[in-house]
Amino acid sequence: MRKITLFLTLLSLSFGFSQTVINFDATAFSPDPTGNGLGFMNVFDNPKNGTIGGYQFNSGWGIPDLIAELDTGANSVTLKPNRIGDTDPYWQNAGVLEGNKIMDANLFIQDDTLAGSVFSFTGNVTSNSIDDSGLSIAYTTIAFIKVFAADFSSVLAEDTAVLTPGTFLLNMDATSFTSGEHVQYGFQFIGPNINSDASFDTDYDAIGSIVVEPAVLSTEEFELSEISIYPNPTTSTWNIESNSETINSIEVFDILGKQVAKVTPNTTSATMDASELNDGIYIAKIMSTTGSKTVRLIKN
Repeated sequence: MRKITLFLTLLSLSFGFSQTVINFDATAFSPDPTGNGLGFMNVFDNPKNGTIGGYQFNSGWGIPDLIAELDTGANSVTLKPNRIGDTDPYWQNAGVLEGNKIMDANLFIQDDTLAGSVFSFTGNVTSNSIDDSGLSIAYTTIAFIKVFAADFSSVLAEDTAVLTPGTFLLNMDATSFTSGEHVQYGFQFIGPNINSDASFDTDYDAIGSIVVEPAVLSTEEFELSEISIYPNPTTSTWNIESNSETINSIEVFDILGKQVAKVTPNTTSATMDASELNDGIYIAKIMSTTGSKTVRLIKN
């Protein structure tokens, strides 16, 4: 999972950028009428049976059957391996833990109004206890933003993060998509289905789960002493000076949260080279031994 700085997105809002931050919310992911959550499943053969892992079919899928357990009281979702309650050998063989299909389970919200905008999707993975060491294929678990073509024939843009413990932040610049494209964000859990027979309940529980809750959004920061930045706007360099404290580091981010520059001056002044940056607005996080300060930088 990428290391992120949530202060960046929040500051972008306060500076008036047209960026929306979507924090995970269990109620929003619940199915209608309480929310807008949807379930979708792609099914493939499991190569363990000597097949080539070929595509079988896809369809809308009940959210509990994915398996995605939404708890609106705790504001969380627990994601688990799929467990088809069908004893047909198409799905599972009697007495065998690992099923005969690879299940690509998707819990998501589709919001086409996000096309034409810049937005982020964030959340906090509070635990990931998945242990797939006894299976022939490892599970893949991600959070995603995807922009689909108008006919769903292809994915035009996407951002993903593996669901390891900690906060994830996905960013999407969808400003170029204004021709009927579809925007989805949510979670994907890919891997073998598990035998649904009650004799495998203990083994199933041992495989584990992933729990996701909202990210904690905070702009609390310690304040550095007076900081001077000039020229700002600039065409080439920014000069950054503190009147008393040593500047340990300066990190510069674009409005989508990508770090584009970093210096570690360890003095009271520094120069940031902006000559290779595109024109636009940037955020700098300035760190000292006593705290940090965020400032807006402009390149033109």
